[in-house]
Amino acid sequence: MVQDNWQRTIEYVRLSLTEACNFCCPYCRPEAITPETQTNLLTPDEWLTVLGAFHQLGVRALRLTGGEPLLYPHLDELLQKLQERQWFEDVSMTTNGSLLGKRAKELQKLGLNRVNISLDAVDELIFDVRTGRTGQLPAVIEGIEAALAAGFTSVKINTVLMEPMSDDMVRSLLAYMEKWPVIWRFIEYMPFQGQTFRGPTFEEWQAQLTRICGGPLIPVEKNGAKKGAKSNNGNGVEADEVKDGKATAVKKSKSVTGFGPATYYALPQGPVVGFIFPMSHSYCHECNRVRLTSDGRLRLCLLRDDEADLVSLVRQGKSSEELAEHIKDVLQLRREQHEGPDMAAPKRAMWRIGG
Repeated sequence: MVQDNWQRTIEYVRLSLTEACNFCCPYCRPEAITPETQTNLLTPDEWLTVLGAFHQLGVRALRLTGGEPLLYPHLDELLQKLQERQWFEDVSMTTNGSLLGKRAKELQKLGLNRVNISLDAVDELIFDVRTGRTGQLPAVIEGIEAALAAGFTSVKINTVLMEPMSDDMVRSLLAYMEKWPVIWRFIEYMPFQGQTFRGPTFEEWQAQLTRICGGPLIPVEKNGAKKGAKSNNGNGVEADEVKDGKATAVKKSKSVTGFGPATYYALPQGPVVGFIFPMSHSYCHECNRVRLTSDGRLRLCLLRDDEADLVSLVRQGKSSEELAEHIKDVLQLRREQHEGPDMAAPKRAMWRIGG
């Protein structure tokens, strides 16, 4: 495996297939980006040259993102070719779910292991505001239920916390957690649109869930934590296993938690939730991922504008082997950490980086 200059092992690549999206979420993009705006898309074979380089460097996991990755016109071809090569032990996707209903089963057959589905509200009116679209919540719910029926290794729900939630809103989410065998992850707002929103911090959100659930959150670690592990509030909790989105154990495998940065807990009732709070609870010291933008650039950090052009090398005829050597050098330029909550907004907007 390849390491950066801070001895962090890079094992996870997030690939944005397209900037296009059929939603217009305010924390991501200020205006609509439609499928007709797709330009400079890489072909499946171009992406295979890039991904072949990362495979040679020991990367284990690939996540397909967007925009909305289901709008990438060559998605099935790319998945088929990845399935034939078996380069990665985990191939997953982040989607808004609205187009997933009719495609979930076929994507699973093409080798997609896991899906993460964005769902920022379960109230239809609030959902319309969060997505900049009207009447799309039923399609997203259909997509979630199709994903659950398709046989993926796991289905996760992602909710961005743009602002503090009322207790009633939290209880509505908890009701869906009981209904669906999913892992629900809560993501801290990141200042891509400046300081427009102010969501809860890691500690504030943990305290609210603890209060509403009436008991401590159970720490659920990724790789075999011992029973009796201490949660952030100092309470020791034990459990036996994780199954169908619920924890009856501290030990948890990569197939459930994935390769990402989330810290996982189980609620007293059993459902597993993840916290991704890069601003108030930085994980820079253990960051194991890099990003590929839809225009073929390697981005070294989500919250920094450091990038390297890979597509030009591919189009000059460079092989995966040559590209791997170049990527290895570029990774040594990664910074130790981002500047935190007071950072300036990155020049490249979120929708141009990938979710």
